[in-house]
Amino acid sequence: MEISPGIRFATQTLARVLLSCFVTFAIFFSILNRLGIVCVSKSLLFFLSITLYLLCIFFVKLLVEDSRNSRTAKALGAKLPPRIALGLVEVLKKTRDNFETGYPGEFDGFLYWRR
Repeated sequence: MEISPGIRFATQTLARVLLSCFVTFAIFFSILNRLGIVCVSKSLLFFLSITLYLLCIFFVKLLVEDSRNSRTAKALGAKLPPRIALGLVEVLKKTRDNFETGYPGEFDGFLYWRR
C-alpha cells in the first residue's frame, strides 16, 4: 500500500518544523540556564520557540517573494503596484466599522490606501 503524496508532504513538513522548533527550544533553554534564569514552564518556552520559528519563516518567505517579484517585474519591464501598508490595528478597526455600518466583507484596500 502506497502513502499518498499529500500525507507524505505533511509528515515531512511537520517533521522539519518540529525539528527546527526543538533546536530553537534547546537554544532558548541553554541561554536561560547560562543567564541563571529559572524557566518556569518548558511548554511555554517551547510554544515561544514555535511562534518565533513560524514568524521568522513567514518574514523570510515574504522577503524572498518580494525580491523575486521585483526581479521578474524588472526583467519584463513591468511596474509593481504600490504596497498597502496597513497595520493590523487599522485593518481590525476598519473591519469593525464596516461590520457596524455596512457589509462585513466590504473593505476596499486601494481606496483606503489613497486617502
